[in-house]
Amino acid sequence: MSDSLQKFNGDTHNELSRFEYIPHYIPSNEQESNSLDPKKIISLLLRYKWLVFFFLIAGGTGAWFYADTIDPVYESRGLLMISSNGATQNDELSQIISQATGYGTSSTLENELQVLQSRTFAEQVAQKLLEDTPEKIYELPIFWGHQENGESYRVGEATVAYRIKKNLNFFLPEKKSDVIAVSFTSTSPREAAIITNLAMQNYVENSTRQNRQAATSTAEFLEKEKAEVKKKLDESEKKLREFMDRTGIVRVNEQTSGMVQQQSDVELELQRSRLDLQTIEQTIANHEKQLERIKPGLTKQFTDAIGPKIRNSQEDLARYERERTLIITKNPGVLDRNPPPQRLQYLDNQIARLRNEIQDLSDQLFTEDDEYVGMDSEDRAQIISDLQTRLVELRIEQNQLSSKIDALAQFKEEMNSDINSLPEGIVELAKLQRDVRINEELYINISRQYADMSVWKQSQFGFGRVVDPGIVPNVPVSPNKKILLLLGIMLGGLASAGFIFINEFRDNTVNNVGELKKMYLPSVTVVPSFEKISRKKRKYFKVGEGKIPTELVLLQDRGSISAEAIRRLKNNIIYQYGEEPPKTIAITSAEKGDGKSTIVANLGIAFAEEGYKTLIIGTDFRRPKLGKYLGLSTKKGLSDYLEGQLSFDDLIRNSDQENLKVIVAGENTETPEILGSSMLFKQLLNKMEEAFDVIILDTPPFGIISDSTAILKRAEATVVVAKYRKTNQGLLYRTLEELAGVRAKVVGVVLNDFDYRKETGTYYGAGYYESLYTNYETYVK
Repeated sequence: MSDSLQKFNGDTHNELSRFEYIPHYIPSNEQESNSLDPKKIISLLLRYKWLVFFFLIAGGTGAWFYADTIDPVYESRGLLMISSNGATQNDELSQIISQATGYGTSSTLENELQVLQSRTFAEQVAQKLLEDTPEKIYELPIFWGHQENGESYRVGEATVAYRIKKNLNFFLPEKKSDVIAVSFTSTSPREAAIITNLAMQNYVENSTRQNRQAATSTAEFLEKEKAEVKKKLDESEKKLREFMDRTGIVRVNEQTSGMVQQQSDVELELQRSRLDLQTIEQTIANHEKQLERIKPGLTKQFTDAIGPKIRNSQEDLARYERERTLIITKNPGVLDRNPPPQRLQYLDNQIARLRNEIQDLSDQLFTEDDEYVGMDSEDRAQIISDLQTRLVELRIEQNQLSSKIDALAQFKEEMNSDINSLPEGIVELAKLQRDVRINEELYINISRQYADMSVWKQSQFGFGRVVDPGIVPNVPVSPNKKILLLLGIMLGGLASAGFIFINEFRDNTVNNVGELKKMYLPSVTVVPSFEKISRKKRKYFKVGEGKIPTELVLLQDRGSISAEAIRRLKNNIIYQYGEEPPKTIAITSAEKGDGKSTIVANLGIAFAEEGYKTLIIGTDFRRPKLGKYLGLSTKKGLSDYLEGQLSFDDLIRNSDQENLKVIVAGENTETPEILGSSMLFKQLLNKMEEAFDVIILDTPPFGIISDSTAILKRAEATVVVAKYRKTNQGLLYRTLEELAGVRAKVVGVVLNDFDYRKETGTYYGAGYYESLYTNYETYVK
């Protein structure tokens, strides 16, 4: 509604007041009051408390019954400790195994978690479950599926493995701990315990077998190397003996021996470097195979990812290390000098700088979220990143060893040239002695490693140790009835909130006293709902027929808050005009059923009680109700008089109140729309104004029918009745606009059938009406 009514005071001597429309304006603080504030929310909840309670109970009950329809799920949990047991005991042997096989005897907790969560591990557990529990297959749900018709069928091993991987969980109870929690969920508590323990047992056996296989393979490798070196040692000793017997030369001078010794050291270092290079190349091949197993073609992507910067740095590093190796080889003891030679210091600084540069480039190339590798799984991408980083390190070592081998080979050639200038027999003897010494050292070293490995492989165990085995659970973990009950109650609360929101949003009735107050009407009178009185306790009419209805509160219950509201309405009408009430008061409404006839009857009694000669006239010819409220017959009335079918003497009737007379509307008329504007009715009204102090007219609802336009325009005061949470707001506002258009003198609005318990407005503050009514009842009683 764009306009509202405002009282306009004209001439102070003018008995009546005029009302005009002005642009509708609500102050900012009043606009803010329309928003949902906590008080209004609480008021809404209190109003709908039984509905909210019903939704909460329904939600909780539904959740409880729903939980009963779900199959219970049980969880068995065990603890598995994972630790490295090899590297701390013998780092040398562990390194040999790692270089020979590509697998270490130690592992990180993160890597082992990936192994446990892999598809391969689930398949191993499924296979072991089939092997260990063939007689229990019919008891374990994991082996069975259900068709649409309800029949059960045996699933395959792949499905069993999929179910195991889906329901078998691994997690760290504490971040800094080496203990992993292993759990399995199943509808069978026995199955949950069996698979949990089987998974831990399978991991322990697998890791033990893997470590021992690696140690066994390394021992076989060392045994083969030992046999080859023993053969070379026997051959070199045989050649030395034959040479000494043939030439009679059994000794060489000290200088020659030193040169040969140096050559021998270089040769030994060269062989060790070549052996290390061979081992590194084998390890690189093993790592590349692992990458290929994860994703074919990944090795080539990785190789292409080694950029030109890394290759250039590797070439520079190899050049500096070759020069450094030559200086150390040609000058024994040079490392013991303090300070070292400037050239050596320069080489050391350049080598350190290049190594750091290569490491930085490698870190930039391989990160945890490396996108170029094309992996979707974050965990799997981490494994690939670790392998790629290790490959970079191995290739750097490969380039360094290649440079070192080249430098040693070059120095060996130079030494061979010096040695070849010595007498032939002496040189030959020195070479044979050198070969024997080299082969002896290699044989002793390999024999020691082989002996240690043979003992060590028998003492190898896996990374895992079962701390707590899984037990058969007694209580299901799902469904959690408490949580479901809480969720059900929450959903019930949300449903009730949605219902309240939709109901309030769609409610376009007059549901807020504050909204009427903002229309700048002269007064708004709130009439509370009439308390129902049982038929046995009702009083009888003295003049009229039957029992007095509950709605006639001024005769039925004078001390009620509703009766007080009617008296307040009477006072508001009187004292707007000074000391005397207006002669004619028209009561209308926006809709039918708003209670205007009830207000007319009670208001007439209120005026009559105060001594005013009061006449009530029913002009609602279409739906006459006034007579029924006063116990009077409605068959003959005003319509009959205006149509000449009833005499004036029979028109006016008495009531239970001495000063109250009544003219009912009558029931039989074919022209209700013109009776109220007829000349005969105007003459009757003029005549009645001379005889009575107050005339109250019960008119048709002006919001939906215009029969009473002439009456409303002529009346000195008009009161509009609206029913709380029933009358449409828009229709009420439109009615007031049209009344202003016909220059009706609206003196107030009556909000009928008001229930303070449903009021959400805060115009006078929260609890105003409740406090008002409570105080009134306490005061009058």
